[in-house]
Amino acid sequence: MIKIKELLQQDFLQCYKLLDYCSGDLDYFRELGWSQKEFNLQFSKKISFSLGLFDENKLEGFVIGNLITIEKKTEYEILLLYVNNKKRNLGYATTLLANILSKLKKKKLIRIYLEVAENNTSAINLYYKNAFKKIGVRKNYYKFINNKKDAIILEKIINE
Repeated sequence: MIKIKELLQQDFLQCYKLLDYCSGDLDYFRELGWSQKEFNLQFSKKISFSLGLFDENKLEGFVIGNLITIEKKTEYEILLLYVNNKKRNLGYATTLLANILSKLKKKKLIRIYLEVAENNTSAINLYYKNAFKKIGVRKNYYKFINNKKDAIILEKIINE
């Protein structure tokens, strides 16, 4: 049975270990700066808001981000959306995105935004499928060992 729950400070290690469990993914995210220490720091921020997707009480995916409130209006910045590579194409990422909206309904959420590497076509397609629109590009934003990639900036307007 699928359950979505808000993740707390003590859950950071479980998220990090999910990346480690999925071969190759941990190295990729470390290259982007997501060390175990960074996970811990992110989860300890007051503006951090993260959700976990559990299947039979086992973490299979998560979304990590920041809630930014200005003048009683809230925006959510997705920093990392991840689903166990053995559980992809089952709608888990879409479920996590939908739950951001339902869990933050009371916070007057006006938009969700994120950056994604230009070569991450599966993620870009997921966001387009979920009504995100491209609003910009950051040139050479992602620095990988052998090259640089542009970041595509996407947003989904919720309420104006």
